[in-house]
Amino acid sequence: MAIRIINTLFEVLQLAIVFEVVLSWVPNGRQSKVWYYVRSFTAPIMGPCEKINDKIFSGFPVDFSPIIAYFLISILHRIVMTILGTL
Repeated sequence: MAIRIINTLFEVLQLAIVFEVVLSWVPNGRQSKVWYYVRSFTAPIMGPCEKINDKIFSGFPVDFSPIIAYFLISILHRIVMTILGTL
């Protein structure tokens, strides 16, 4: 039961990141209430990833922070599932 909840949490977080990216492409998407709700959910992972993006890809016109966040969430998900699998 706990493993199912954790899997769902990670999947929802990944979908929220994708949804945030799609909303950023929509005109006035970042000014919508939906974006603020999604952003409040993804901010703990996206904030540090945006700082990493600024350090590594400074001056580059493409924002890679959602890709970095998605990758880190995938790694964290595997680590958590490995730990729970050994308990």
